[in-house]
Amino acid sequence: MIEGDLSSYFDTVHHRLLMKAVRRRISDARFMTLLWKTIKAGHIDVGLFRAASEGVPQGGVISPLLSNIMLNEFDQYLHERYLSGKARKDRWYWNNSIQRGRSTAVRENWQWKPAVAYCRYADDFVLIVKGTKAQAEAIREECRGVLEGSLKLRLNMDKTKITHVNDGFIFLGHRIIRKRSRYGEMRVVSTIPQEKARNFAASLTALLSGNYSESKVDMAEQLNRKLKGWAMFYQFVDFKAKVFSYIDRVVFWKLAHWLARKYRTGIASLMRCGVNHRNRVRAKRGFYLVKPITASSAAKYCTGWWGKARSCSAGGYPKVIPI
Repeated sequence: MIEGDLSSYFDTVHHRLLMKAVRRRISDARFMTLLWKTIKAGHIDVGLFRAASEGVPQGGVISPLLSNIMLNEFDQYLHERYLSGKARKDRWYWNNSIQRGRSTAVRENWQWKPAVAYCRYADDFVLIVKGTKAQAEAIREECRGVLEGSLKLRLNMDKTKITHVNDGFIFLGHRIIRKRSRYGEMRVVSTIPQEKARNFAASLTALLSGNYSESKVDMAEQLNRKLKGWAMFYQFVDFKAKVFSYIDRVVFWKLAHWLARKYRTGIASLMRCGVNHRNRVRAKRGFYLVKPITASSAAKYCTGWWGKARSCSAGGYPKVIPI
């Protein structure tokens, strides 16, 4: 499995090659002139104007579209080389000839051709190679030649790793790995990377460290936005309950410490008021807790703030609300 990484992709897009790629589909002269002026406009950096000799501005409205147009050449190359119907048919005939021991295959010492699967999002891509590590390294060098030769882009060889699919890989913030079920069947699952969970917990800890002059409502709104966004992003992964429980504990205790410091009291005093980790719904005045966004009558159907309530359209996304 090959994890592709392009070095400073948006900053190294070749302008003339990009215009050439756009011109294959669009012939309007006024549009092409406007596009050329847009990518050559430059930008202001720390009060200084910097001309744009290459690259497209990150965060620009059309930058993602232009980047996809540029890398479409790379997509088409891989499709014709490994993914098209003709390529798959030729690979099957080649490997079948080796398996059957045909005279041509034996005489010319044919080697097995690997099957390849490809997926790309913006400048991140993965290539799954059903073959040996040497074949994966050869395909990586082939991709490097296409990117650096035809598109003038740089493939970061230090970050473009080759790993076994059983070890898993991270793509778009998700860890993809192959696991065996209890029935002995192999399946591909998506999980939350441990580093992502630790970094998110650290960001919550940083938010609840200091800022004691901030009102409870503002702090609750900030936590709501972060928790809901993170839960929505990872709502479709497998084996998420353990990670979400960990985030739940971090929010509960860090928020308790924040309130104790804000009101100059102790954690024990807060807990004696009826606030504990198992029963976090009941609390005394002014205390903010983590609980599901559901109606009180539907709360019993939720397994936690990460679960979806069956009888409430709001769902069980994380939220900090006043009690």
